[in-house]
Amino acid sequence: MRPLLDLMAVECTGETAGDDCGLVAADAVATLTVDLRAYAASQIDTGRVYRNAAELAAVGHGLRTVLFVRGLCRERDIWLVDGWTLLRGRGTGTDLSRANLRGAQLVGAQLAEADLSEADLRGADLAKADLSGAVLVGADLAGADLRRASLLNADLTEADLRRTSLIHADFQRATCARTALRGADLADAYLWDVDLSSTYLDGVELHRANDLEGKRATAGTGGPHRPTQTKGRP
Repeated sequence: MRPLLDLMAVECTGETAGDDCGLVAADAVATLTVDLRAYAASQIDTGRVYRNAAELAAVGHGLRTVLFVRGLCRERDIWLVDGWTLLRGRGTGTDLSRANLRGAQLVGAQLAEADLSEADLRGADLAKADLSGAVLVGADLAGADLRRASLLNADLTEADLRRTSLIHADFQRATCARTALRGADLADAYLWDVDLSSTYLDGVELHRANDLEGKRATAGTGGPHRPTQTKGRP
């Protein structure tokens, strides 16, 4: 799994991150008016420098705008990074566990095999995103847009996909143990080889999904129940 700091370091410098590299949270609007070097120095001097998405999220910051700093204890080089744009093109295999990506604009994002466990993706736009093989264990995707996204082989164990748009999403061979799908729109979603026997499916119209012949699903409201057999389309 590639560290987020390395992803940003390679993008900015062409090299992986060293011990003298770090991330500083910044406000997109404020960066237009403040001196970035002075701002970065003030944050570093007060210990507000981070190395991964989880550390940024723990203090209430996301990845929309981040300063990448090389030279924490000497003359510094500073880059202003648009984290959402970076993830759209180069997020494959990146460690984004516990990241704050709430409302992120990630249409078509390349996030295959990324670690998004326990990430906050509420209301994020992930339409057409490649999340194949991604780890989304415990991730919060409530209200997100995943239309035509690829979740092939993704691990969605205990993920929250309530009220999520999953129209034409590809769930083939995804793991959906104890996944919350209440109120999600699964119209024409591909659920081949997916065991839905322990998912939460209140308000989900499974008959609108694509080719459910022989799939196991439950219409229960409180966790695992005796599975019922669904019927495919005529």
